[in-house]
Amino acid sequence: MATSQVFPLFPTAVGVYNFGEDYHKVNQSLVKDVFVEQKRDPEGHTRSNMGGWHGKMKMEERYDSFKILRSQIEDCVNDYCRQTGHTDGLEIERLWANINKKGDMNMGHHHGMSACTGVYYPINEIRENGEEFYQYCDEVSLLPGSWDGKNGGSLCLQDPAYGQNIQLKFKQSLRNPSPYTLEFFHFYPVAGVLIVMPSYLIHHVTPFKENKTRISISFVCKYGTD
Repeated sequence: MATSQVFPLFPTAVGVYNFGEDYHKVNQSLVKDVFVEQKRDPEGHTRSNMGGWHGKMKMEERYDSFKILRSQIEDCVNDYCRQTGHTDGLEIERLWANINKKGDMNMGHHHGMSACTGVYYPINEIRENGEEFYQYCDEVSLLPGSWDGKNGGSLCLQDPAYGQNIQLKFKQSLRNPSPYTLEFFHFYPVAGVLIVMPSYLIHHVTPFKENKTRISISFVCKYGTD
């Protein structure tokens, strides 16, 4: 039998950083400041969001909690660059907040004009009775598929070579998922978790089916000038 080797020549690296419960007070401040910003600007913007609220850019210039988060994200983004063989020195270009409720979603989009993008979750969810639900997990991971089939509000990441691989992926099974066979990976908000990804990666957010509120903080990065 012939010998064989399989080389993952063009992988797409996605970083998952878990700040954990030590970041709880900052997370509480972030959530508070997001609602302050929404009160100041109730109309928000319309970008990829269908429904929901998309805040104005550069919230790090208006809130101390966002200044703290900016510094932490920059450290993680540049760690991501070093781990994946890219040049570090990335700087946050802008931060903004998103609020989604039942039925709200974000269409598939990318941030291709920047170098890196991602999302931070200060809270898991706010429930129908107004309870702020923070649940910190020691281990978190991206999950196979676009969602779990029951719950809404997931971030869904799409294979950038989706169209080219459709014949190979047609027979894939979620019972044996791998980066070679899956068309999508997803992630549900976990308080204190940051997702970092290349800006060309198409992503969308599935709508909540329940009366819950989903808060996320998004960002894009660029290389600073010397």
